[in-house]
Amino acid sequence: MALTESEAGLIAQLRDLFHASFQTGVEIGIGDDAAVILASNKKLVATVDMAVEDIHFKRGWSTPFQIGAKLTTANLADIFAMGATPKYLLVAAAITEVNNSQMVSELAKGIRSVADKFEVAVIGGDLSRAEKMSLSITALGEISEKPITRSGAKVGDIVYVSALPGLSAAGLAILTRGLDRPRYVVEAHLNPKLSAPDKLIQVATSMCDISDGLVTDASHIASASTVRINLSKDKLISGSDFKDLAELAVELGEQVFDWILTGGEDHFFLATVDPKNASDEIGLEIGVVELGNGEVLLDGEKIQKAGYQHF
Repeated sequence: MALTESEAGLIAQLRDLFHASFQTGVEIGIGDDAAVILASNKKLVATVDMAVEDIHFKRGWSTPFQIGAKLTTANLADIFAMGATPKYLLVAAAITEVNNSQMVSELAKGIRSVADKFEVAVIGGDLSRAEKMSLSITALGEISEKPITRSGAKVGDIVYVSALPGLSAAGLAILTRGLDRPRYVVEAHLNPKLSAPDKLIQVATSMCDISDGLVTDASHIASASTVRINLSKDKLISGSDFKDLAELAVELGEQVFDWILTGGEDHFFLATVDPKNASDEIGLEIGVVELGNGEVLLDGEKIQKAGYQHF
């Protein structure tokens, strides 16, 4: 089907917006029927994430820029969680007004704001009209070593997080009350900031992105590794951000450990590490791996609440 003038114009605009000087290995990018990238001798790592209006985001809360940035963060976090380096993105968007070039531009700028930080190239995608907005991003990465999976945890390993989770859940609690302050907390939910877990990648026996909540994602590792993860409340309290998070929870009448244990979308990293590689430099120590079969405990007690469930 031939492109309309407006569609052709949007594609040209997106090609310009997504052009980057670090498109290494891209032979053909945006503008043709498909992208062409040069093969390498490294292993290819692939993931895809989708965000749907009124399920994963609300247009009344989030700008197109924030929507694009947040889903890009989620995708790249999944690549990093495998111990890989993200390289390329493919973006498919369905929006209510395809001829709204400003909306498309802001969405693209949000995607690129995260992609540029990690020198990731957007190499293609698709655009369509829909009654509600949705966005799907496929990320491709490379790895030369063995991938870090969820199934590598061993009894005696120490459990680490790259940072204390819960701030995104706190931001959501503020938004649901019709508030928008403290702004940095709201931004932690609308546009969480991603840091590559370089030090954890070097020593992790297993790892995953904290997207569905600490308990849920810990259970993924525990189940895949056929072990039990026992978290420590005292170690969680020792996190540098705990005091501020706890004070905010009291102010809002919430339980801070609900945010920490079951709040998702922080896009920090949960990992298990051999005790010989233990270090304060790799993250916050929060527990230990024990004999078991997929359980997640807090100070030896079963945790009653779970995190986000997709279905």
